[in-house]
Amino acid sequence: MDQGSQVDFDLLLKGNRNEWEAFVRRVSPVVFSVIKKTLVSAGRDTEEAQDILQELFARLCANNFQILKRYDPERARLTTWLSVIARNMTIDYLRRFRYESFEQKDMADTSHEDNDERMDSQKVLISFDLLPERQMLLMKLLYEKGLSVKDVASFMGVTEQTVRSMRHKAIQKLRNILDKG
Repeated sequence: MDQGSQVDFDLLLKGNRNEWEAFVRRVSPVVFSVIKKTLVSAGRDTEEAQDILQELFARLCANNFQILKRYDPERARLTTWLSVIARNMTIDYLRRFRYESFEQKDMADTSHEDNDERMDSQKVLISFDLLPERQMLLMKLLYEKGLSVKDVASFMGVTEQTVRSMRHKAIQKLRNILDKG
């Protein structure tokens, strides 16, 4: 039986506190499980799951329950619908914070490069750090990690053309920085 089927939506959407608390108790275990599985599949610690769950419920009741009003029981069970929302929110969370884990990884082993190549590489790395955050991330993904334009577009949630445009602008900015340096 769907755990959300016992919810009185009319009361819930009117802001009834008791119905909201009952709703949260009923659907939390399923939604929390989806969040944890999504985090684990991305290689992340599940400590963040509770924060994402709280954010999910905050969004559900925001703007006079605007998101909950979109639920259509003819299309899906409530827990299925909420699970999709939870999974998408977790993926968005991972995208936002992937940059942090990217920065913490060791960039590249330059032990077999000669000194001139290492100095040029360091100059470019320093220049990447002088770029705006999105351009810096894009350039590091393309040139340090060797990702394709398609992969970077998917990772950043933009189109391939946007990646190409951002790369062009970043290269122009790097040329200006390197010419001044």
